[in-house]
Amino acid sequence: MRPIIKHKVAIFSPIGFLDGENAPDIISPFDVDFLMNTKPEGAFISLKKVIYFNKRGITVLIESLIKVRDKCGTIVGFCDYDTKKYKMILDMFVESLNFSLFDTAEIATLFVGDDLKKAKEKKIIVYVEKNEQKNQLAMELYERGYSPTIAKDENDFLAKRKEAEFVIQNSYLGKLDKTPTVFIKDNVIVYTLKGFVDSDISKKFDMVYHNNSLKVGFKLFLFDADTVSSINVHGVKFISKLSTAGAEYGASIVICGLDNRKITKKLTNDLEDAGVLIYSSMGGLFDDSEIMKEARESSSVAKKSSGITKKLISSLPTIIESSIKTIEVLSGYNAVKKLIKIQELTLEKDKDLLSVSIGFYGDIDGILILVFEKSIAKDACRILLEEDSSEEDLVDALGEFTHIIGGKISQQLHKKGIKIDMTMPRTFENVEDVMRSQKNSRGAQVNLNVDGRDLTLFLTK
Repeated sequence: MRPIIKHKVAIFSPIGFLDGENAPDIISPFDVDFLMNTKPEGAFISLKKVIYFNKRGITVLIESLIKVRDKCGTIVGFCDYDTKKYKMILDMFVESLNFSLFDTAEIATLFVGDDLKKAKEKKIIVYVEKNEQKNQLAMELYERGYSPTIAKDENDFLAKRKEAEFVIQNSYLGKLDKTPTVFIKDNVIVYTLKGFVDSDISKKFDMVYHNNSLKVGFKLFLFDADTVSSINVHGVKFISKLSTAGAEYGASIVICGLDNRKITKKLTNDLEDAGVLIYSSMGGLFDDSEIMKEARESSSVAKKSSGITKKLISSLPTIIESSIKTIEVLSGYNAVKKLIKIQELTLEKDKDLLSVSIGFYGDIDGILILVFEKSIAKDACRILLEEDSSEEDLVDALGEFTHIIGGKISQQLHKKGIKIDMTMPRTFENVEDVMRSQKNSRGAQVNLNVDGRDLTLFLTK
């Protein structure tokens, strides 16, 4: 089925049933070759005229489009569906949603393609349940020149949607990098365990991601076992090994939500002997001021950076450009380069600074550190903040903002044939902590002037 291409966006429009048998006819190898030659910015399957679909059919189609994405960096996914179809897709791919979903084909063109006429005049409201997705969708629109309204909650959304020309409610901005089944809270990486925890945990656990999170400087890793039915000796051994290995970095493994119905007394003792910290609930951990101090004010990582490499330097222009463009669009100010130099991280400690680091790994490995004067951080994150936001809110928003920058870097490098995955962002409220984390490590430092205020980018390995 040949797609219709308009404004650099290709749309396939199948009719009727969509399953494993007919999916290869909807996007054939010839269609894949056609897309690779035309190189659209987006390629989507419209579900408007689809009566029924199953996971196999969706998987076959998206695998064909991912071939185009891997070759051309095209944004791929589905559009034109109702709430029921949207939730079906989310349920089908709860562990691995690596493509985009847009309410309609028209909304898809807000995010990809070259139809940007009268962008400022378009009235757009964004509201999705997950804050990370809501913020990412809004930031993407800001970068493309739109001025969307972000609904704070469902009541705010219902009050404002009548005035909007475009309502973005059931959309998902898929990332090029894999999305680990983790989230971050107060600089604690949280892994969610489900069901029966046995030897399969070692097969499913993303060890590369975990190790790179250690290198970025995370000190607390929490396994949430609240919905676990039971954990056996193999699951305990795996978590114990993580604890022992993390000690080299000064990191701690925590587990919460276990009770005597889920784990034996002997296995509990084995966890404690391996240095695993056990809390009855997640709230118990976050209420423990001593252990949380370790997460927020950790010192340097155990293994020092090996310094910047030629391979990393070759990607520096793309990394700088992606970072600066996002910062300029969202802060409203131009960034002027003052210095680019290979050196140890050097900062003016007398200024009110906030910093954040994010790691990436794959075809190239590295750590990007951003250091903002606090006022610039507020300007850059303003669409993520309420009027009465606290200092803690600002730090959280800065982490979200940097995660989006990481996604931009991933996308641009992907277009150049360089595939990377990203860690969660690690925030530092104290400039001394980020200085210690990079002690004796050389990297590429870029000093910028943003409306008379300092912003520093530091790229190292």
